[in-house]
Amino acid sequence: MGRSTPIEPLSQPLADGVVALRLRCASDLHAIQAAGRDPDTVRWLDDPPMDDAARRTSLSRVEEAWRTGRAAPLVIADALTDEPVGIINLQFRDDDVATVAYSVFPARRGHGIAPRAVRLFASWALHELGLRQVLLEADEDNAASIRVAEKCGFRRTGSRTEEQGDGSRTLLVFARATARTSM
Repeated sequence: MGRSTPIEPLSQPLADGVVALRLRCASDLHAIQAAGRDPDTVRWLDDPPMDDAARRTSLSRVEEAWRTGRAAPLVIADALTDEPVGIINLQFRDDDVATVAYSVFPARRGHGIAPRAVRLFASWALHELGLRQVLLEADEDNAASIRVAEKCGFRRTGSRTEEQGDGSRTLLVFARATARTSM
């Protein structure tokens, strides 16, 4: 899945004065790798923690994601210090629809970073990339992500069950669409 055309990487960060969404750089990789081992991160995200091999190829994989139109991965940074405080990504289903996924690093959770980042990213995706719809999927037990979806103007549109090695889980599906699109 993905877009039929490449995505032009950001030339300037998306920022609101508190957070900035910017391209990933080598100096971010240690923080991303460390946060990926956090038990809550492992619990809610599908991606395995970054190991040393993945760290070595991370920047080239990010460039490839943009170039192929598969995804638009960014770092969530503190707007004042540029310190990485999380990651956010659009995963394209097609030319018009993408799913947003994000993770705030453990030390910065509970400070309103996720809603700020998701709002910025969804607005950019809908208005600058011309997407018809941005989806956000949250495990039905992930109250924090459900609150983020609601705070950011996403409406619940349904759910889906995902099979896992040890059973299954239910994901709630939220959507935010352009004004010209009905859901």
